Amino acid sequence: MHKRIIFILIILLCFGCSNKKKIKNEDVKKEELRDDYIEVIPSSTLKYIENLDNEIILNYDEINKYNNDIKQKSKTIYDLNIDYITKEEILNYINSYKIPTLPKYNGKNNITNNEIEEILQNRNIDNIDNSITKGIIVNRTNLKSFPTDINFFDNATINNFDALQETELQVNTPIIILHESKDKKWNFVISSTYIGWVKVDDIGIANDDEYNYFISNKDFIVITNSFVKINDILLDMGVKLPIVSTKGEKYKVSIPIKNDDGFIEKKEIEIEKNDGHIGFLPYTKRNIYIQSFKYENVPYSWGGMDYGVDCSSFISNVYKTFGFIFPRNTSEQRNTIGISISLENKSIDEKLNIIYNETDYPFLLYKPGHVMIYLGENNGHHYIIHASGNINELKVMEYELEKLTYIDTIDKIVKIKI
Repeated sequence: MHKRIIFILIILLCFGCSNKKKIKNEDVKKEELRDDYIEVIPSSTLKYIENLDNEIILNYDEINKYNNDIKQKSKTIYDLNIDYITKEEILNYINSYKIPTLPKYNGKNNITNNEIEEILQNRNIDNIDNSITKGIIVNRTNLKSFPTDINFFDNATINNFDALQETELQVNTPIIILHESKDKKWNFVISSTYIGWVKVDDIGIANDDEYNYFISNKDFIVITNSFVKINDILLDMGVKLPIVSTKGEKYKVSIPIKNDDGFIEKKEIEIEKNDGHIGFLPYTKRNIYIQSFKYENVPYSWGGMDYGVDCSSFISNVYKTFGFIFPRNTSEQRNTIGISISLENKSIDEKLNIIYNETDYPFLLYKPGHVMIYLGENNGHHYIIHASGNINELKVMEYELEKLTYIDTIDKIVKIKI
Protein backbone atom coordinates (compact mmCIF):
# COMPACT_ATOMS: atom_id res chain seq x y z
CA MET A 1 0.00 0.00 0.00
CA HIS A 2 2.79 2.42 0.97
CA LYS A 3 4.69 1.53 -2.21
CA ARG A 4 1.58 2.36 -4.28
CA ILE A 5 1.21 5.77 -2.59
CA ILE A 6 4.90 6.53 -3.19
CA PHE A 7 4.50 5.53 -6.88
CA ILE A 8 1.52 7.89 -7.30
CA LEU A 9 3.44 10.71 -5.64
CA ILE A 10 6.37 10.18 -8.01
CA ILE A 11 4.02 10.34 -11.00
CA LEU A 12 2.42 13.56 -9.71
CA LEU A 13 5.82 15.10 -9.12
CA CYS A 14 6.96 14.19 -12.62
CA PHE A 15 3.75 15.61 -14.08
CA GLY A 16 4.37 18.83 -12.19
CA CYS A 17 7.97 18.94 -13.42
CA SER A 18 6.76 18.38 -16.97
CA ASN A 19 4.27 21.23 -16.69
CA LYS A 20 6.87 23.55 -15.20
CA LYS A 21 9.26 22.69 -18.00
CA LYS A 22 6.59 23.42 -20.61
CA ILE A 23 5.74 26.76 -19.06
CA LYS A 24 9.42 27.62 -18.89
CA ASN A 25 9.84 26.88 -22.61
CA GLU A 26 6.88 29.13 -23.46
CA ASP A 27 8.43 31.88 -21.35
CA VAL A 28 11.70 31.48 -23.23
CA LYS A 29 9.89 31.89 -26.54
CA LYS A 30 8.17 35.06 -25.34
CA GLU A 31 11.53 36.32 -24.07
CA GLU A 32 13.06 35.72 -27.51
CA LEU A 33 10.37 37.86 -29.13
CA ARG A 34 10.59 40.70 -26.62
CA ASP A 35 10.62 44.06 -28.41
CA ASP A 36 13.48 46.26 -27.23
CA TYR A 37 12.51 48.88 -29.81
CA ILE A 38 15.20 51.48 -30.35
CA GLU A 39 13.40 54.72 -31.12
CA VAL A 40 15.16 56.89 -33.70
CA ILE A 41 13.99 60.50 -33.73
CA PRO A 42 15.01 62.65 -36.71
CA SER A 43 16.28 66.01 -35.48
CA SER A 44 13.70 67.91 -37.58
CA THR A 45 10.96 66.19 -35.55
CA LEU A 46 11.98 67.46 -32.13
CA LYS A 47 10.28 70.85 -32.37
CA TYR A 48 6.93 69.12 -33.01
CA ILE A 49 7.02 66.38 -30.38
CA GLU A 50 8.64 67.99 -27.34
CA ASN A 51 5.30 68.63 -25.63
CA LEU A 52 3.41 65.61 -26.99
CA ASP A 53 2.34 62.64 -24.94
CA ASN A 54 2.05 59.20 -26.53
CA GLU A 55 -1.74 58.89 -26.35
CA ILE A 56 -3.14 56.20 -28.64
CA ILE A 57 -5.40 57.67 -31.35
CA LEU A 58 -6.74 54.29 -32.52
CA ASN A 59 -5.92 50.84 -31.19
CA TYR A 60 -5.23 47.83 -33.40
CA ASP A 61 -8.84 46.57 -33.40
CA GLU A 62 -10.09 50.05 -34.34
CA ILE A 63 -7.54 50.23 -37.17
CA ASN A 64 -8.73 46.84 -38.46
CA LYS A 65 -12.30 48.15 -38.50
CA TYR A 66 -11.04 51.27 -40.24
CA ASN A 67 -9.36 49.15 -42.93
CA ASN A 68 -12.54 47.15 -43.49
CA ASP A 69 -14.48 50.39 -44.00
CA ILE A 70 -11.90 51.59 -46.52
CA LYS A 71 -12.13 48.30 -48.44
CA GLN A 72 -15.89 48.74 -48.72
CA LYS A 73 -15.53 52.28 -50.09
CA SER A 74 -12.54 51.87 -52.40
CA LYS A 75 -12.65 50.47 -55.92
CA THR A 76 -8.88 49.86 -55.88
CA ILE A 77 -8.48 47.72 -52.76
CA TYR A 78 -8.61 44.21 -54.19
CA ASP A 79 -9.59 41.01 -52.39
CA LEU A 80 -6.92 38.37 -53.06
CA ASN A 81 -9.06 35.56 -51.68
CA ILE A 82 -10.41 34.59 -55.08
CA ASP A 83 -10.89 31.05 -56.36
CA TYR A 84 -12.02 31.79 -59.90
CA ILE A 85 -11.77 34.50 -62.54
CA THR A 86 -13.00 34.41 -66.13
CA LYS A 87 -10.89 34.99 -69.23
CA GLU A 88 -13.10 37.96 -70.03
CA GLU A 89 -12.37 39.57 -66.64
CA ILE A 90 -8.61 39.16 -67.13
CA LEU A 91 -8.84 40.58 -70.66
CA ASN A 92 -10.85 43.55 -69.39
CA TYR A 93 -8.19 44.26 -66.77
CA ILE A 94 -5.41 44.10 -69.38
CA ASN A 95 -7.32 46.28 -71.86
CA SER A 96 -8.12 48.88 -69.21
CA TYR A 97 -4.66 50.29 -69.91
CA LYS A 98 -4.17 52.39 -73.06
CA ILE A 99 -0.90 53.30 -74.77
CA PRO A 100 -0.09 56.97 -74.03
CA THR A 101 -0.43 59.47 -76.84
CA LEU A 102 2.78 60.08 -78.80
CA PRO A 103 5.27 61.67 -78.91
CA LYS A 104 7.00 59.94 -76.00
CA TYR A 105 10.68 59.35 -75.38
CA ASN A 106 12.71 56.43 -74.07
CA GLY A 107 15.66 58.45 -72.87
CA LYS A 108 16.64 60.63 -75.84
CA ASN A 109 14.94 58.55 -78.53
CA ASN A 110 11.38 58.79 -79.80
CA ILE A 111 9.10 55.83 -79.15
CA THR A 112 8.24 54.32 -82.53
CA ASN A 113 5.00 52.76 -83.74
CA ASN A 114 6.90 49.51 -84.29
CA GLU A 115 7.91 49.46 -80.63
CA ILE A 116 4.31 50.06 -79.61
CA GLU A 117 3.11 47.17 -81.77
CA GLU A 118 5.70 44.86 -80.19
CA ILE A 119 4.57 45.91 -76.71
CA LEU A 120 0.92 45.24 -77.58
CA GLN A 121 1.78 41.83 -79.02
CA ASN A 122 3.77 40.96 -75.90
CA ARG A 123 0.56 41.10 -73.84
CA ASN A 124 -0.19 37.66 -75.33
CA ILE A 125 -3.92 38.23 -75.10
CA ASP A 126 -4.75 35.38 -77.51
CA ASN A 127 -3.47 32.88 -74.96
CA ILE A 128 -5.28 33.91 -71.78
CA ASP A 129 -6.51 31.10 -69.57
CA ASN A 130 -8.28 31.48 -66.25
CA SER A 131 -5.75 29.83 -63.93
CA ILE A 132 -4.95 31.47 -60.60
CA THR A 133 -1.54 31.18 -58.92
CA LYS A 134 -0.48 32.67 -55.61
CA GLY A 135 2.78 34.58 -55.54
CA ILE A 136 4.92 36.78 -53.32
CA ILE A 137 7.18 39.65 -54.38
CA VAL A 138 10.83 38.85 -53.58
CA ASN A 139 12.48 42.09 -54.79
CA ARG A 140 11.20 45.66 -54.73
CA THR A 141 9.84 45.96 -58.24
CA ASN A 142 7.85 48.11 -60.66
CA LEU A 143 4.27 47.39 -61.63
CA LYS A 144 3.60 48.73 -65.13
CA SER A 145 0.61 49.15 -67.38
CA PHE A 146 2.34 47.23 -70.21
CA PRO A 147 4.92 44.40 -70.25
CA THR A 148 8.04 46.30 -71.37
CA ASP A 149 11.28 47.81 -70.08
CA ILE A 150 10.77 50.75 -72.41
CA ASN A 151 10.02 53.98 -70.56
CA PHE A 152 7.51 56.51 -71.90
CA PHE A 153 8.79 59.97 -70.92
CA ASP A 154 7.16 63.23 -72.00
CA ASN A 155 10.52 64.90 -72.49
CA ALA A 156 13.76 63.83 -74.14
CA THR A 157 15.88 65.29 -71.33
CA ILE A 158 13.70 64.93 -68.19
CA ASN A 159 13.38 61.26 -67.26
CA ASN A 160 11.41 61.32 -64.01
CA PHE A 161 7.86 60.49 -65.03
CA ASP A 162 7.34 57.23 -66.92
CA ALA A 163 3.77 57.13 -68.21
CA LEU A 164 3.77 53.31 -67.99
CA GLN A 165 4.84 53.24 -64.34
CA GLU A 166 1.84 52.57 -62.10
CA THR A 167 3.36 51.73 -58.71
CA GLU A 168 6.13 49.93 -56.88
CA LEU A 169 5.52 46.59 -55.16
CA GLN A 170 7.43 46.00 -51.96
CA VAL A 171 9.16 42.84 -50.74
CA ASN A 172 6.71 40.33 -49.23
CA THR A 173 3.72 41.76 -51.09
CA PRO A 174 1.13 39.02 -51.83
CA ILE A 175 -0.14 38.81 -55.40
CA ILE A 176 -2.32 36.66 -57.62
CA ILE A 177 -0.72 35.73 -60.96
CA LEU A 178 -3.27 35.80 -63.80
CA HIS A 179 -1.34 35.72 -67.08
CA GLU A 180 2.10 35.55 -68.70
CA SER A 181 3.54 37.74 -71.45
CA LYS A 182 4.58 36.37 -74.82
CA ASP A 183 8.31 36.70 -73.99
CA LYS A 184 7.65 35.01 -70.60
CA LYS A 185 9.43 37.85 -68.77
CA TRP A 186 6.31 39.46 -67.29
CA ASN A 187 3.28 38.34 -65.28
CA PHE A 188 -0.03 40.16 -65.17
CA VAL A 189 -0.94 40.24 -61.47
CA ILE A 190 -3.40 41.51 -58.89
CA SER A 191 -1.95 43.02 -55.71
CA SER A 192 -4.09 44.35 -52.89
CA THR A 193 -3.88 47.90 -54.29
CA TYR A 194 -3.04 47.59 -57.99
CA ILE A 195 -3.34 45.44 -61.12
CA GLY A 196 -0.66 45.33 -63.81
CA TRP A 197 2.52 43.79 -65.22
CA VAL A 198 5.45 42.73 -63.02
CA LYS A 199 8.73 41.05 -63.97
CA VAL A 200 8.69 37.28 -63.47
CA ASP A 201 12.16 37.43 -61.88
CA ASP A 202 10.74 39.41 -58.95
CA ILE A 203 7.92 36.94 -58.18
CA GLY A 204 8.08 33.64 -56.34
CA ILE A 205 5.24 31.12 -56.61
CA ALA A 206 3.86 30.31 -53.16
CA ASN A 207 2.11 27.20 -51.89
CA ASP A 208 -0.52 27.70 -49.19
CA ASP A 209 1.87 27.02 -46.31
CA GLU A 210 4.52 29.47 -47.47
CA TYR A 211 1.91 32.05 -48.42
CA ASN A 212 0.25 31.91 -45.01
CA TYR A 213 3.60 31.94 -43.20
CA PHE A 214 4.76 35.14 -44.88
CA ILE A 215 1.46 36.97 -45.29
CA SER A 216 -0.64 35.95 -42.27
CA ASN A 217 2.03 35.41 -39.61
CA LYS A 218 1.04 37.08 -36.33
CA ASP A 219 4.66 37.27 -35.14
CA PHE A 220 6.25 39.90 -37.37
CA ILE A 221 8.32 43.03 -37.45
CA VAL A 222 7.38 46.11 -39.45
CA ILE A 223 10.18 48.12 -41.06
CA THR A 224 10.23 51.60 -39.49
CA ASN A 225 13.09 53.24 -41.40
CA SER A 226 12.47 54.81 -44.80
CA PHE A 227 14.53 52.06 -46.46
CA VAL A 228 16.62 49.18 -45.15
CA LYS A 229 19.07 47.50 -47.50
CA ILE A 230 20.26 43.98 -46.66
CA ASN A 231 22.75 42.84 -49.31
CA ASP A 232 20.77 43.37 -52.55
CA ILE A 233 17.33 43.41 -50.88
CA LEU A 234 15.66 46.78 -50.39
CA LEU A 235 12.95 46.93 -47.73
CA ASP A 236 10.54 49.88 -47.64
CA MET A 237 8.99 51.42 -44.56
CA GLY A 238 5.88 49.42 -43.73
CA VAL A 239 7.15 46.05 -44.99
CA LYS A 240 6.13 43.17 -42.69
CA LEU A 241 8.39 40.17 -42.18
CA PRO A 242 7.93 37.10 -39.93
CA ILE A 243 10.17 37.33 -36.86
CA VAL A 244 12.18 34.31 -35.74
CA SER A 245 13.90 35.66 -32.62
CA THR A 246 15.64 38.66 -31.08
CA LYS A 247 19.27 38.82 -30.06
CA GLY A 248 21.13 41.82 -28.72
CA GLU A 249 20.62 44.77 -31.05
CA LYS A 250 19.10 42.72 -33.87
CA TYR A 251 15.92 40.95 -34.95
CA LYS A 252 16.23 37.69 -36.85
CA VAL A 253 13.52 37.58 -39.52
CA SER A 254 12.49 35.48 -42.51
CA ILE A 255 12.39 36.92 -46.00
CA PRO A 256 10.88 35.21 -49.07
CA ILE A 257 13.41 34.22 -51.72
CA LYS A 258 12.88 32.51 -55.06
CA ASN A 259 14.51 29.12 -55.64
CA ASP A 260 15.72 27.73 -58.97
CA ASP A 261 12.30 26.18 -59.61
CA GLY A 262 10.55 29.54 -59.18
CA PHE A 263 9.02 28.77 -55.79
CA ILE A 264 9.21 30.64 -52.49
CA GLU A 265 11.68 29.58 -49.83
CA LYS A 266 12.53 31.08 -46.44
CA LYS A 267 15.81 32.82 -45.77
CA GLU A 268 16.78 34.20 -42.37
CA ILE A 269 18.44 37.60 -42.13
CA GLU A 270 19.12 40.05 -39.31
CA ILE A 271 17.59 43.51 -39.01
CA GLU A 272 18.91 46.21 -36.68
CA LYS A 273 16.42 46.99 -33.92
CA ASN A 274 16.46 50.66 -34.82
CA ASP A 275 15.09 49.69 -38.26
CA GLY A 276 12.03 47.72 -37.13
CA HIS A 277 9.39 47.12 -34.49
CA ILE A 278 7.71 43.92 -33.35
CA GLY A 279 4.13 44.30 -34.50
CA PHE A 280 2.77 47.62 -35.68
CA LEU A 281 3.83 50.87 -34.07
CA PRO A 282 1.31 52.47 -31.69
CA TYR A 283 -0.78 54.97 -33.64
CA THR A 284 0.08 58.21 -31.88
CA LYS A 285 0.70 61.78 -33.01
CA ARG A 286 4.29 61.49 -31.83
CA ASN A 287 4.87 58.48 -34.06
CA ILE A 288 3.24 60.15 -37.08
CA TYR A 289 5.80 62.96 -36.84
CA ILE A 290 8.71 60.58 -36.30
CA GLN A 291 7.80 58.27 -39.19
CA SER A 292 7.12 61.18 -41.56
CA PHE A 293 10.48 62.82 -40.97
CA LYS A 294 12.35 59.56 -41.47
CA TYR A 295 11.57 60.17 -45.15
CA GLU A 296 13.01 63.69 -45.19
CA ASN A 297 15.25 64.19 -48.27
CA VAL A 298 14.37 60.77 -49.75
CA PRO A 299 14.10 61.30 -53.54
CA TYR A 300 10.73 61.76 -55.19
CA SER A 301 9.96 59.20 -57.85
CA TRP A 302 6.76 58.86 -59.85
CA GLY A 303 4.98 55.62 -58.99
CA GLY A 304 7.90 54.59 -56.77
CA MET A 305 10.28 53.98 -59.69
CA ASP A 306 14.02 54.36 -59.09
CA TYR A 307 13.71 53.52 -55.39
CA GLY A 308 12.00 56.65 -54.15
CA VAL A 309 8.44 57.58 -53.17
CA ASP A 310 5.75 59.79 -54.62
CA CYS A 311 3.25 61.79 -52.58
CA SER A 312 0.70 59.02 -52.04
CA SER A 313 3.19 56.19 -51.40
CA PHE A 314 4.91 58.42 -48.83
CA ILE A 315 1.57 58.74 -47.01
CA SER A 316 0.70 55.05 -47.41
CA ASN A 317 4.06 53.84 -46.12
CA VAL A 318 4.02 56.08 -43.05
CA TYR A 319 0.55 54.82 -42.11
CA LYS A 320 1.42 51.19 -42.92
CA THR A 321 3.70 51.19 -39.88
CA PHE A 322 0.55 51.57 -37.75
CA GLY A 323 -1.37 48.85 -39.64
CA PHE A 324 -3.45 50.99 -42.03
CA ILE A 325 -4.20 49.86 -45.59
CA PHE A 326 -4.75 52.85 -47.87
CA PRO A 327 -5.54 52.95 -51.59
CA ARG A 328 -2.40 53.65 -53.61
CA ASN A 329 -3.44 56.81 -55.46
CA THR A 330 -4.50 60.21 -54.16
CA SER A 331 -7.71 60.13 -56.19
CA GLU A 332 -8.89 57.08 -54.21
CA GLN A 333 -7.34 58.05 -50.87
CA ARG A 334 -9.09 61.40 -50.71
CA ASN A 335 -12.52 59.84 -51.10
CA THR A 336 -12.21 56.73 -48.95
CA ILE A 337 -10.10 57.41 -45.85
CA GLY A 338 -10.68 59.44 -42.71
CA ILE A 339 -12.92 62.27 -41.63
CA SER A 340 -13.14 64.93 -44.36
CA ILE A 341 -13.54 68.68 -44.15
CA SER A 342 -14.19 70.31 -47.51
CA LEU A 343 -12.26 73.45 -48.50
CA GLU A 344 -13.90 73.74 -51.89
CA ASN A 345 -15.18 77.14 -53.03
CA LYS A 346 -13.20 78.91 -50.30
CA SER A 347 -10.80 81.80 -50.77
CA ILE A 348 -7.14 81.28 -49.89
CA ASP A 349 -7.60 83.25 -46.66
CA GLU A 350 -10.65 81.17 -45.74
CA LYS A 351 -8.79 77.93 -46.44
CA LEU A 352 -5.82 78.97 -44.32
CA ASN A 353 -8.07 80.14 -41.52
CA ILE A 354 -9.87 76.76 -41.40
CA ILE A 355 -6.56 74.87 -41.47
CA TYR A 356 -5.03 77.03 -38.73
CA ASN A 357 -8.04 76.59 -36.48
CA GLU A 358 -8.05 72.79 -36.78
CA THR A 359 -6.05 71.92 -33.67
CA ASP A 360 -6.24 68.14 -34.14
CA TYR A 361 -3.12 67.90 -36.31
CA PRO A 362 -1.13 66.29 -37.89
CA PHE A 363 -3.67 65.66 -40.65
CA LEU A 364 -3.69 65.25 -44.42
CA LEU A 365 -4.24 68.01 -46.97
CA TYR A 366 -5.38 67.06 -50.46
CA LYS A 367 -5.49 68.87 -53.75
CA PRO A 368 -6.23 67.20 -57.07
CA GLY A 369 -3.32 64.84 -57.72
CA HIS A 370 -1.37 65.58 -54.53
CA VAL A 371 -1.38 64.93 -50.77
CA MET A 372 0.58 66.45 -47.87
CA ILE A 373 0.79 66.07 -44.10
CA TYR A 374 -0.02 69.27 -42.23
CA LEU A 375 2.35 69.47 -39.25
CA GLY A 376 1.04 72.50 -37.42
CA GLU A 377 2.48 75.83 -36.32
CA ASN A 378 6.03 76.49 -35.18
CA ASN A 379 7.51 79.90 -34.36
CA GLY A 380 4.64 81.67 -36.09
CA HIS A 381 4.80 79.65 -39.29
CA HIS A 382 2.71 76.71 -40.48
CA TYR A 383 4.34 73.66 -42.04
CA ILE A 384 3.64 70.64 -44.20
CA ILE A 385 5.79 67.67 -45.16
CA HIS A 386 5.29 66.02 -48.55
CA ALA A 387 6.97 64.20 -51.41
CA SER A 388 7.39 67.14 -53.75
CA GLY A 389 7.07 66.46 -57.47
CA ASN A 390 8.32 69.94 -58.34
CA ILE A 391 11.06 69.46 -60.92
CA ASN A 392 13.35 71.78 -58.90
CA GLU A 393 12.86 69.85 -55.64
CA LEU A 394 11.92 66.18 -56.22
CA LYS A 395 12.29 64.96 -52.64
CA VAL A 396 10.41 64.56 -49.38
CA MET A 397 10.66 67.89 -47.60
CA GLU A 398 9.29 70.10 -44.87
CA TYR A 399 7.84 73.30 -46.32
CA GLU A 400 6.02 76.40 -45.17
CA LEU A 401 2.35 76.09 -46.03
CA GLU A 402 2.07 79.83 -46.75
CA LYS A 403 4.79 79.62 -49.42
CA LEU A 404 3.07 76.93 -51.49
CA THR A 405 2.15 78.31 -54.91
CA TYR A 406 -0.97 76.13 -55.10
CA ILE A 407 -2.77 76.87 -51.82
CA ASP A 408 -5.79 77.90 -53.87
CA THR A 409 -6.13 74.29 -55.14
CA ILE A 410 -6.10 72.61 -51.70
CA ASP A 411 -9.66 71.39 -51.36
CA LYS A 412 -9.83 68.87 -48.50
CA ILE A 413 -8.65 68.17 -44.97
CA VAL A 414 -8.62 64.49 -43.99
CA LYS A 415 -8.15 63.30 -40.40
CA ILE A 416 -7.21 59.66 -39.87
CA LYS A 417 -9.37 58.96 -36.84
CA ILE A 418 -12.85 57.78 -35.95
